[in-house]
Amino acid sequence: MNLLYFHHFLNHTARILVPHDCAANPFKNILPQMAVRDVNLLHLLLAYSASHRALLLKHPEPSNRIATWVKDVFPSLRHALEDPNHQISNSDLATAIMLASLEIISPNAFEVTVPWQTHLTVARRMILARGGPESIHRKDKVSYFLSRWFAYLDVLGSLSGGMSKANDSLFTNSNPSSGIYWATSDPDDDEDSDFQIDCLLGFTSRCVGILAHIAELARQCDGERIDSDSGEVREDWQPDADTVKKAERLKHDLQEARMHRYRGCPHRPSTPLAHRHRRTPSHHSNSHDSSGTSREVVEEEAGYALLEMVAVNESFHWAGLVHLNRRILGKKTRDVE
Repeated sequence: MNLLYFHHFLNHTARILVPHDCAANPFKNILPQMAVRDVNLLHLLLAYSASHRALLLKHPEPSNRIATWVKDVFPSLRHALEDPNHQISNSDLATAIMLASLEIISPNAFEVTVPWQTHLTVARRMILARGGPESIHRKDKVSYFLSRWFAYLDVLGSLSGGMSKANDSLFTNSNPSSGIYWATSDPDDDEDSDFQIDCLLGFTSRCVGILAHIAELARQCDGERIDSDSGEVREDWQPDADTVKKAERLKHDLQEARMHRYRGCPHRPSTPLAHRHRRTPSHHSNSHDSSGTSREVVEEEAGYALLEMVAVNESFHWAGLVHLNRRILGKKTRDVE
């Protein structure tokens, strides 16, 4: 059964964990390789797969099997954090992030319910113990993958609201617009690298920085906009002038980033440069590649994959604009913007 779940993760679960499933999908290429070298991470991967498979087939989750798999995971993480002589490994960090991810998609997967924010806080502490966002570089494929996975959950979790000050986004506090956690040790990167659509995130690194700032400003406004006793929104609330100024600047940055020329999947050489203007797939050749596949079919698939990436990227930009207008500027649902 373990092999069945492992194969299910590779063939099915890994594909739904990214908005663009290309040849460089780290949930297929990096995470399984880490798991076979670490028993706790392997057990958590199997639990993730079992939960997804049950959801897919509309079966009850194999709770006893999952409980057996994860019984040693929590003590191991606790030891990793509390032992001053223990050096936080990539597997430790991956386990904490994966716990948060699994808790989000399947809140009842474990016998004891632990909020996903708690697991994310553990991952945040681990990143800080390893040197913080400044220690992350593109050339280290494993740590860079983990940082992007964490960034996705951290920033979108912050945008979802309800996070206390103690659980503030690590990357928000580290000035995300400067791209610190998106740092690269390669001096030859061109100036447009911030506008590369990331296959794991579904949007550009420029966008994630702006979204982190929006999440932080929205959190501050929520403290004034929402009544602490009733939990209801104060209908007469309006942001102060300084907040409006910050929001308008973020709105400008968001619109500029959305209109900017950006790139599609970098792992497919035939992928053309992406623009915000849609292009239909080309159908000008009936030649075949070395595998016998029609080039027309290949180009059509590449074209639709590119359109999908462009659409996902733009949807996150529009979502940021909605958060700005509703939660920060206090505009009504029927406002023209």
